[in-house]
Amino acid sequence: MAKHIYTLSLVSIVFVVGVLSADKAVESAKDGKQLETIKNITTDTPKVVCYFSSWALYRPFPMNYDIDDIPGDKCTHLVYAFVGLSNQTWELFSIDPEFDFNKGGYRRFTALRKKFPHVKTLLSVGGWAEGGKKYSEMVAVEAHRHTFINSVIQWVQTYGFDGFDLDWEYPGAFDRGGTVKDKENFLDLVREMKSVFNTYRMILSAAVPVSKFRVQDAYDIEELGKLLDFINVMTYDLRGNWAGFSDVHSPLHKRPFDEWAYEKLNVHDGLQMWVDGGAPKNKLIVGVPFYGRTYTLQDPQSRGLKAYIDKDKKGGLPGTYTNSTGFLAYFEICSLLSQNNGWTRKFDQIGKAPYAFKEDQWVGYEDAESVAAKMDYLKEQGYGGAMVWALDMDDFRGSCGEKNPLLTTIDRKLKDYKVPVVKKQVIKRPKPVLNNHSKPHRRTQTSPAPNTKKSVTTPRTRFAPQSKATTAAAKPKTTQTAKPSTTRRPIAQNLKKTYGDPGRLYPNDCNTPNISYIPHEKDCQKYYWCAYGVPIVMFCEGETIWNQEDGNCKLPDLVNRPECKGDNPVSNPFTRRKRGSARK
Repeated sequence: MAKHIYTLSLVSIVFVVGVLSADKAVESAKDGKQLETIKNITTDTPKVVCYFSSWALYRPFPMNYDIDDIPGDKCTHLVYAFVGLSNQTWELFSIDPEFDFNKGGYRRFTALRKKFPHVKTLLSVGGWAEGGKKYSEMVAVEAHRHTFINSVIQWVQTYGFDGFDLDWEYPGAFDRGGTVKDKENFLDLVREMKSVFNTYRMILSAAVPVSKFRVQDAYDIEELGKLLDFINVMTYDLRGNWAGFSDVHSPLHKRPFDEWAYEKLNVHDGLQMWVDGGAPKNKLIVGVPFYGRTYTLQDPQSRGLKAYIDKDKKGGLPGTYTNSTGFLAYFEICSLLSQNNGWTRKFDQIGKAPYAFKEDQWVGYEDAESVAAKMDYLKEQGYGGAMVWALDMDDFRGSCGEKNPLLTTIDRKLKDYKVPVVKKQVIKRPKPVLNNHSKPHRRTQTSPAPNTKKSVTTPRTRFAPQSKATTAAAKPKTTQTAKPSTTRRPIAQNLKKTYGDPGRLYPNDCNTPNISYIPHEKDCQKYYWCAYGVPIVMFCEGETIWNQEDGNCKLPDLVNRPECKGDNPVSNPFTRRKRGSARK
């Protein structure tokens, strides 16, 4: 189906006509500058928001997960995670073009609506691995925000999504490159996005944390509660190896031993903080993790909640399929428990979450019993539904019994639930961001000068639709954007250990347990993120370089990498290209 690219005049006409004809809105103009909308925003049907992590395709058989495995009959909204943000052009780019484009990931995902007509599909930007600094830089400049929004509109329309999800982790986070202005700037972005999204009748959601220090620095809760269609609350990862003791990572309520920073770091208090801040309960979607956080105990005889752990181990042993220290998918946990090989299950009666242990290994997780308890809780409280991260970590093969037992529990518990209705809400509507003539492209390769005009967006290069038979990337030029490389798996196969350093890591080592990141073999500003054994190239922002010691990007003076300093034209990115020049 052809997608229309609107001109300036047509966007203006569509915006006015669409707004004035909406049967859910009553509008009044004030001096021709700003509109106010009184809108019915509620529904009596709970949402079940299901995230699909596309890199799960690369897990070992038979636990690799593809779009065809998605049980859309049990979800109301499906979210495709993730697309990235370019810190050069401020547009979207595909993190995995081989899957997203060549294997038809986007179009196959949105085509699920043919099989499940009730489902809405969203594209999500961000995630933990994307970092935060470039998002802070994008929202700080109006022209950058407009470029980003135009890019979002084009991607959503071109691939047939129903909406877009913001998963910036997190605004205002100084430890992730944020600034004190992020809170205000993020709100500006959401206001501008909502203005345009209303024109196209697109859904806008966001994923948010419940840690108080994260929330107070990042979100104007009351205003976001008016603007966003729903808010996915990440009520998990509240504990982990970083805490220094064993615990479930999504406790429902405060326990007697919870103190200091952990006193109110639980599902109930985290959600209540958003309610107290002004977010409507019916818009708050309660997050449920389909995975566990693991630990290595200091003393195998001390195995209860808040037992001492060996932090240096960075968590429990990696799973057979997820291959990540400190982390196990639910399908891996239930398999361990069903083998009757020494694992013992216990249940936190206050936190309403299970944990299990064997020798010095300990895991806190969710199962059907705990998920049922959380669903009963959200119904009692009147919240808008449940969000799951992620579909591919449920027991989707039925290895331990019923297929998708956690999602099925959510479906059963919420089937007859009616969300309490909030009748009206007032939303200030800014002027719409004007669309441009660009179509979505894959990975950006240029750094055009930022557009400083407030109401005009400069058209960029238009690409003809790619033929199915043509996958080669055109040679990039300095005046236009180029298609990205369409290869992914061959990275690990083609790059060899040619430097003669036996202690050095290479992309091939992504298959090694406990390896999450690997320095790039030639470029100090790049590194590989290991997604189930597959190396994905990531970029450090600004003039920072990769620091393998703590898994972060830092200024060169703070990193012990002699090969990245001086005038070495191979390993020093600053002598090889000027800042902001095309990346290859």
